[in-house]
Amino acid sequence: MNASMAYPLPEVVDQKHRKRWLIEQSGNISPRAELSHGVLIVPLDQSDQSRFMRDHELGHVHWSPKRPDQQALKNKVSPDVLAAVEDMRINTKLQETGVDTSAGGWSKSVCTALARDVLRRKDARLLVLMAVAATGSGVMEAVFGEVLKDDPIGTSALEIARLARNAMWSVPIPKFRDTVRVSKWLQALLDTGMAPSPRLAGMSGAGDVGAGLASALKIAKEAGTSKRSVRRIPWGKLVFDHPPRNHRVAGYLGKRNRATDEGSYPRQLHRLLIDGKIFRHTRRGKGGSVLIDASGSMQLDNEAIQKILNAAPGCVVAVYSGNTHDGILRVLAQDGRQVDKQYIGAPAGGANVVDGPALQWLSKQAKPRIWVSDGQVTGVNDRMSAINSLECVGITRRHQIAQEKDMSKAVKLLARMGRPRG
Repeated sequence: MNASMAYPLPEVVDQKHRKRWLIEQSGNISPRAELSHGVLIVPLDQSDQSRFMRDHELGHVHWSPKRPDQQALKNKVSPDVLAAVEDMRINTKLQETGVDTSAGGWSKSVCTALARDVLRRKDARLLVLMAVAATGSGVMEAVFGEVLKDDPIGTSALEIARLARNAMWSVPIPKFRDTVRVSKWLQALLDTGMAPSPRLAGMSGAGDVGAGLASALKIAKEAGTSKRSVRRIPWGKLVFDHPPRNHRVAGYLGKRNRATDEGSYPRQLHRLLIDGKIFRHTRRGKGGSVLIDASGSMQLDNEAIQKILNAAPGCVVAVYSGNTHDGILRVLAQDGRQVDKQYIGAPAGGANVVDGPALQWLSKQAKPRIWVSDGQVTGVNDRMSAINSLECVGITRRHQIAQEKDMSKAVKLLARMGRPRG
């Protein structure tokens, strides 16, 4: 054995009580602990960075399960998300137990070059995972913070990492189940932040990834990082109500553009050598879908809902609200017909409870899709959670659903998008 080498003793910290571990020099291989096979691959030199790497991998030996990849699959989170959160847990637990983690695993110059490269590529997801994984790693955390602090996406990544640490340590002694809990929260945040914003006539265009990430971060901050607030609440059972629609209405909502080779004013000259369809014909589209949140926080009366119906002729219009464990979605208008006035109003109690399933219903309806809601969503027992809120925003982004919080603005938006024929 080379006297200049520092060989770790995983048997001392191994809670699985393996008889013997195989130690391998990492060299150009990324340090890691193969927990299922009892193999520890780490640098063996005496540098401070190598010591941090050995301590970090020994932390995995002591606190991590054998197959975290299987746990990621079981809990429906991406393996890289779970790995980043678990690295954060290990780093911060090492700190809490008195292990010196200030050196980090890489030199300052290497950390700086890596952070700048990822920042230059505008890879928001990787920036977030890097910031989370580096939390508690001394030099690495400090350098990432210095490089990312002046960039909008980098700033969001640093703030998400801070919230992730708070969420992890919302319990006295975080265990692997807390890694899973925070990973689900982070997965929901990334899924929402990376999804494209909807584009609808009469509304501003889609924002960039940085804006989406900042929007998701705002939701996470408002919900807080307590153990309860970062845990997903089950949605209530959604019941559909289809009262008779006795009143016929006529109208349209939305517009469609179709390329054509006939017209009076060429608008698409770039198609001249492609198919010759340089003109654009605008057709008024029939249909569209509107979903109205009638929970107590919206403070909607029947007259306000009637205004939405009047402004959305020819659309599918539905209203929903919930009780403790379930809710009702009532279809007020469809196929050019509307219900009697007696059915216009909140169909159930004053809670939300079924926002997620109601939005899933809206996602399958005709475009354009509009959700009239203040965004205050809840699950069973009318409980709020960051994950539930992020899940709803994610649905709106993935399925091009425009959210309008203010009822009067929603009516004006619908009026701009289409009106009944006179």
